[in-house]
Amino acid sequence: MKKLYVVGNRSSKSLSPMIFNYWFKKYNINAKYSYIQPTTKNFHNKIKEVLEKKDTLGLNITIPFKKRIIKYLNKLDVHAKKIGAVNCVTNKKSITGTNTDWTGYYKTLPKINKPQNKKIIILGYGGASHAIHYVLKKKGFKEILIFNRTKIKIKYSIKNKYTKTFKDLQKHLSGAFLIINTTPINPILKKHLTLVDKSTIISDIVYSPKDTIFLKQFPKNKKIYGISMLIEQAKPCFKIWFGKNPSVDEKMLNAINKKI
Repeated sequence: MKKLYVVGNRSSKSLSPMIFNYWFKKYNINAKYSYIQPTTKNFHNKIKEVLEKKDTLGLNITIPFKKRIIKYLNKLDVHAKKIGAVNCVTNKKSITGTNTDWTGYYKTLPKINKPQNKKIIILGYGGASHAIHYVLKKKGFKEILIFNRTKIKIKYSIKNKYTKTFKDLQKHLSGAFLIINTTPINPILKKHLTLVDKSTIISDIVYSPKDTIFLKQFPKNKKIYGISMLIEQAKPCFKIWFGKNPSVDEKMLNAINKKI
């Protein structure tokens, strides 16, 4: 039996085991998906141990290890290399790192005409945020503003550009087409709420609870829930590991919705 795991500091709360084990049963695959919850201190030993096991087929990597995992891999796909973060590891003849977060997030968005004219605001700049920034640039968005707790150099920029801090938010919220929260906190304060247009799409990549504190602040805005990204990034992982595109049926969605 092949073994697969989600690896992160809160991975015991992850819905990835539910999603993948559902697909294993549906497609009659002899595999089991569980979790590993390392600390920053024991990450090295835990990862080496699991990757050395012959029955380990793959890992999903989540916060805060999407960058740290890279040094344990033999090779990266082109997108993981450019993004600088890995969320999918395949342990076959060699240990390969892939990034499916970028396609996973883009598939949650509605069809968008003239992306070059749309203002996007990204809150936070960790591994998942890098993947989202990467795909938005790739799809033609020109005005992408990134805010972070501290100033960090922005990737995919010829000039030396840095993230803005959350203190600068109020100057830029008006006129945004989409606001994406990639942090586990709520960076938008009460005083900011009236500055956000009712037409702005609000997105949070945190999926539990489904209505995060961040999303609840915008009862009248269209929303993109974090669970959509979790499912969409999982589908290509399954294809990489088992060569099959899994489908998402109503029974699976009902089971997930009971958990979030």
